[in-house]
Amino acid sequence: MENRTWLLALVIVIWIVAQFGLAGWALRDLWQRPRVRGDNKVVWALMILMLPVVGPLVYSSFGPTSFLPRPGRPRPPVSDPEDHS
Repeated sequence: MENRTWLLALVIVIWIVAQFGLAGWALRDLWQRPRVRGDNKVVWALMILMLPVVGPLVYSSFGPTSFLPRPGRPRPPVSDPEDHS
């Protein structure tokens, strides 16, 4: 094969990996969020799947409206300094 053919094959493979990686990440994020802009997860999922690479990027820019809580250590309750019981 020529160098140009190898380069084209490499670009196609990178494009496919980016497409599936971004779509997988965006769909997982969409599934975990309690709310998204417009409150219609089906429309966001269709856009992510139908618009390769662009759909997940648009979703990440405009879709999420809530933060996902990060798992971590539980925090101790805050005591009130004026409560001397």
